Amino acid sequence: MTTDFFSQLEAVAPQVVELFPEGAVLYATDREKFLWVQQSSSFTVPFARKGERFKEGGGAHRVVQTGKPVTIELDESFYGIPIKVLNYPVFDEQGQVTGTFGTAINRATAFKLRAMADNLARGLSEVASAAEQTAAAANSINENEASLHRNITEIRQLSGEINEVLNFIKNIADQTKMLGLNAAIEAARAGDAGRGCGVVAEEIRKLSDESKGTADKIRALVKQIEQKIIETTRNSEGTLRASEEQAAATQEMTAGVEEMTSLAEELDRLSKEI
Repeated sequence: MTTDFFSQLEAVAPQVVELFPEGAVLYATDREKFLWVQQSSSFTVPFARKGERFKEGGGAHRVVQTGKPVTIELDESFYGIPIKVLNYPVFDEQGQVTGTFGTAINRATAFKLRAMADNLARGLSEVASAAEQTAAAANSINENEASLHRNITEIRQLSGEINEVLNFIKNIADQTKMLGLNAAIEAARAGDAGRGCGVVAEEIRKLSDESKGTADKIRALVKQIEQKIIETTRNSEGTLRASEEQAAATQEMTAGVEEMTSLAEELDRLSKEI
């Protein structure tokens, strides 16, 4: 590298390195060590010092080995700080690599953004998994509530059928009582010969009254059951609507998580491009 080359670098380098928001370092090397280094005020690279050998595996070393420009990102495990290195070869008149010219850019913020994006993605993945489980549970509850609602409706229909049977029993009891009354009248007309029929007729009327009374008691119980069924139906309908709303809300939450996951992926992509 010529003296003019270094003179030109030294003239503009202090201003160039300050153009980077997070700071940068410009440097030139021969095939083994740093020949010239310009650090910025906000960012310095401790290992980049004039006369120091550059590290194997770094940008300058790769350029010397390949003779091609290199752009690499190195996390803090390599140099202790996350940096992005852009290195270009310098050739002599015979086309041989005599050194390199490069810049190291501070990547601390980009790596923090990437770590945040990764953490956000993992967190969202866990939330998405929980949302899926909640959605499955909500759907199951919704199906159970719908089944319960159908069963209650069927019970209400059965209650109506029981009332029809009770009405039929009441009619039979009324007719039986009437027959017993007629039999008693005929037995009275027959005198002593019809006394036994009278006793039977009286028992028939008693049985008719007891049947009618039992039917009335059953009807009262059925009425209470119907009232409970009405209340249960009302509660079931409210629970069914709530479970449907919960299922819909869970689906919206899942969609929101998917959207945030997409944003996290975009954040990760942008952090790699900074």
